[in-house]
This record gives sequence, structure tokens and C-alpha cells, in this order.
Amino acid sequence: MIDLKYHITSIVAVFLALGLGILIGSSIVGDNLIVDQQQKIIDRLEEQFYVLRDRDKKLEADNEYKDTIIKNYENYSQTVLPLLVAGRLPGYKAAVIVTGDSEVPAGMASALSTAGAEVVSKTVVLANMNLDSAELRESLIDFYGLEEEASRDTLRQYLAVSVAAVINGQEDPSLISFLEQNDLVKFSGDNSIPVNGVILLGGANNLNSYLVESFDQGLITYFNNQGIRVFGVEQSQVAHSYIPVYQKNNISTVDNIDLSPGQISLVLAMEGEAGDYGMKATAKKFMPSLPLSSLGGR
Repeated sequence: MIDLKYHITSIVAVFLALGLGILIGSSIVGDNLIVDQQQKIIDRLEEQFYVLRDRDKKLEADNEYKDTIIKNYENYSQTVLPLLVAGRLPGYKAAVIVTGDSEVPAGMASALSTAGAEVVSKTVVLANMNLDSAELRESLIDFYGLEEEASRDTLRQYLAVSVAAVINGQEDPSLISFLEQNDLVKFSGDNSIPVNGVILLGGANNLNSYLVESFDQGLITYFNNQGIRVFGVEQSQVAHSYIPVYQKNNISTVDNIDLSPGQISLVLAMEGEAGDYGMKATAKKFMPSLPLSSLGGR
């Protein structure tokens, strides 16, 4: 692919060099010769600009065409999604925890519902979880009875266990009140219902929201110890991916949950097809193998 900025920079550099050449050469050769040489160079530069302009237009047209194809494929995937996931998770109870700074894609909730799964609770990690406030850190140290030198990562690990315990139905009214009053998390739904699986929606576009190595990892460890399956997902475009850390914890991952192929992958992973799915370099496979029954086979 042509780097237009690089070529423009190069041409500007040539013009600067020409200016320097004029200053030096004017005292050596006649003016007419200099003008002729400069005109030839300018003509070549203009020709390069025209070529680059035409190529840039072609690239724009190609990108528009590819964008149209992608949109059509997504529309097609949305059309066939119900056929592939319908009834695959009957009676499945799931909890969703938003640990990054992305919203829950509407398509994800719809795919789970079509599959027969019920999202019984949703927990959103709030900005205060970065623990920038010294007063909040002191409150946490006092609440958990920790040493004064306790690091933010240590505090977040304790918070992760507390949040996971609430989601697992081991709620302590004072604990829930403490977490919400300090704007650390927001709970919704019914945490008294036992869950079959937990979906972590990670991925951060703001580095201050990137807490995966302390908070998310603490959640995963807790749920693994409780025998509750964990699935790590994120949207296809995030500045800071959580997937590498999720994979270190040996949980199934989907890195394009905002797209219908990712939503299908999540349902099939929850049904039992464990793996790392998506379109990023960390994915091992684009999608799970589609069951023949969904394709009309026997």
C-alpha cells in the first residue's frame, strides 16, 4: 500500500534541496540552465503527484467496496445467527461483568436470549476501581484490615473476590452497600440465582480502565475455584486488549463480540466448544466448528 504522507514529505524535501541548490549553483552556472533543470524536476514532481492522487482515489474506492462487502456479510450473519444458536443453551443462567470500558453489545444479549440463556445479573466496574483516591484506598485498607502499605493491585484483588462472591450469591448487605456507595461497582439483576457461567466483557480504550491483570484475574481465579465457567470477551476494536491475559488463565475467549460471528462463537463456546475465537492475532480460530444439525445435515 502506498504511504502518501511519506511521498509528500519526500517531495517537500526535494523542493528544499532545490532551493539550496539554487543558492549554491547560481554563482557557478548561468540562470537559464538552472531554470531549465528546475523546471524538469518540477515537471517530474507534478507527474508523481498526479500518479499518487489517482492511486489514492483507487484506494478509497477499494476501501468503500470492501466496507460494503463487510456490512453485507454482517447482515447475512445476523440473518443466519438465529438458525445457528436457537435453543442451544436451554435453562442456562449467566452473569455478565463489564470490566472494561465498553457497553454490552445489543447483539450479544439477543444471541444469548435466542439460545435460551438468561442473563440473571449484570455488574459494571466503575471508574473508581483505578483507586486514584488516597481517601478511598485508606477506606479499603480499613475495611479489609490490610497493612497500610497495601498496593492498589492488592486492594483490587480483594475487591475482585468480594465482587465475585456477591455475584455467586454470597452477598453480604454491608459489603454490597460499601462497594456501591464508593462507586466501585454497580450491581443489577438477581445475584441470588446460581449461575452456570460468567461472561467477562473486557477491553479498554482508556489506559486508566485497563485493570485486567489485577481485577479480572482475581475474578477468574475465584470462579474457577468455585467450578463456574468463565468466558472472556471484548469488542473487535479496542486500544488495550484483555485477551492475552484471559488466555493465560485458560478460559475460552472471543475477541469480536460486537459482531455476529463472535456472538455465535460465544454461544457455541458456552455450549461446550472451548477455544480462542475471533479475528485478532491472539485468536486460534475464527469460529467454532458449526454443528451439522444447524446446517441441515445429519
